[in-house]
Amino acid sequence: MTTARAPHPVARLGVGLAARALRRPGDRARYRAEFLAELHDLPPAGQLRFTAGVLSQTFALRAALGSSPTRAEEDAMTLTRTTFYWRCRVFRTHAWVSRSTEDGGRYLVCRRCGRDKGEASWGPGWLSG
Repeated sequence: MTTARAPHPVARLGVGLAARALRRPGDRARYRAEFLAELHDLPPAGQLRFTAGVLSQTFALRAALGSSPTRAEEDAMTLTRTTFYWRCRVFRTHAWVSRSTEDGGRYLVCRRCGRDKGEASWGPGWLSG
């Protein structure tokens, strides 16, 4: 078990400057707290390396926080309420359909309730629930 270390003063100053470059006060407070929390688990040399990395990416973070998400990103983040499908819940008879991941992997998911069966295996009995 590692012991928590107090952040090095230079590292603390560096992440404070990085957070200060963000536009909104809420973002500044959040990221300053997150950066300081990361420093507590690192040795002093690691804290300085982490601070250098944070400072080098400050303007990229500022740009990412300032841009509005695309419609596809927004749809992916939206939580939808699942409907109760009695055939799936009571009788465990799912309507499995094959889907693919971005890297080309295949998996099975119920088209009604959204239950994930896992990796698709195309042997005998692959439709059993």
